[in-house]
Amino acid sequence: MSNNKSNQPLCRFPEFRDAGSWLEDMMQIIFNIKNGYTPSKSNPLYWEDGTIPWFRMEDIRKNGHILSDSIQHITALGVKKGGLFPAYSIIVATTATIGEHALIIVDSLANQQFTFLTKRKSFCDKIDMKYFHYFMFIVDGWCKRNTNSGGLLSVNMDSFKKLMIPYPQSLTEQHKIAGCFSTLDRMIDATKRKLELLKEHRKGLMQRLFPAKGKTVPDFRFPEFRNDTEWKEDVFSAIFNRITERNKLGCNNVLTISAQYGLVSQDEYFNKKIAASDLSNYFLIHQNDFAYNKSRSQGFPHGVIKPLKLYKEGIVSPIYLCFRIKDCVKCDNAYCEYYFETEIMNQQIGLIAQEGSRCHGLLNISTEDFFQGLMISYPPTLAEQRKIAACFLSLDKVIGDCKKRIDTLEQHRQGLMQQLFPKI
Repeated sequence: MSNNKSNQPLCRFPEFRDAGSWLEDMMQIIFNIKNGYTPSKSNPLYWEDGTIPWFRMEDIRKNGHILSDSIQHITALGVKKGGLFPAYSIIVATTATIGEHALIIVDSLANQQFTFLTKRKSFCDKIDMKYFHYFMFIVDGWCKRNTNSGGLLSVNMDSFKKLMIPYPQSLTEQHKIAGCFSTLDRMIDATKRKLELLKEHRKGLMQRLFPAKGKTVPDFRFPEFRNDTEWKEDVFSAIFNRITERNKLGCNNVLTISAQYGLVSQDEYFNKKIAASDLSNYFLIHQNDFAYNKSRSQGFPHGVIKPLKLYKEGIVSPIYLCFRIKDCVKCDNAYCEYYFETEIMNQQIGLIAQEGSRCHGLLNISTEDFFQGLMISYPPTLAEQRKIAACFLSLDKVIGDCKKRIDTLEQHRQGLMQQLFPKI
């Protein structure tokens, strides 16, 4: 046991500022350290109708860092002579996906990716395991920085066992630190649950506010439009103009790739990177223009072509098909942006992606023509279109605010980790 100035946190709760320096002990002195294991998968007697929790990385990813049950279970026949690891042990990934841990609050086993940390009897009244669970987030970072070179990626276990673990002398102070993070984690978890509910609600609205395939009206219309006529349908080319490839001549004054292919982004223009006099042969990309990625290799998975607002992308490269809504009163731009997310539109675009995959992931002339023939459904009045768009805009703002709150809480949590725990 030791105590020195280097193992003190930057901040302590007021009631503990005169409670004396923190102590520290080696990991292997505080804990019994043993590896998890996997009973033979070829023996059904170890697995069928099992009731004993057997933890894997999937359990942490799905259910968080304090676990009371596992996705998979084993039978008593699959347990080695050493028996189960006791409740309130820590599992920490020391191979493969290094830097993940969980507090297990039931007797259990885990696979060989994990090392079990079980508190020794001599430390029963010295270390609170919930306190140590939160300190383990600091240890996770240490594990990532201290791996063996060559062969299977793994933590340097000799160094791990000798790692010095700081802790307050008082269990009351340890409980206070653990309680602080527990409260914050509950707030983060509650906000994440709210976010998932909002996303599900949004998904449901997508299905109800736009017509399903083969229907001419959606399942739900806002009351003021229920007596309006059925929705209209048009091909993509009747609503949008293609605005790419206007000019492929050499460029003396405009040096960007996008301008060489007939496109100049707002960012380039409004930041005075390109003079207005240089734009006579080029399209200026506006805030409401749309683009579709032509290549499967540009960040969109499985060859699915997705719409994006050009102003969000900055400089526009020639891999995009770019469109602008025509000067007509058929469709509202914001409405179209949400229509692009519908299942029926994605099904149509999926056909383009399949065709594109036959030509090495890039759209050819025939598939671009097919793109122009996509069918778009829309309400007969701009007022109804804008009402639908406003509904999603409002919901997206709530979702965005929820995401920002999660980010803020997680940043606050990270800051507290740095303040309330010493560095190692």
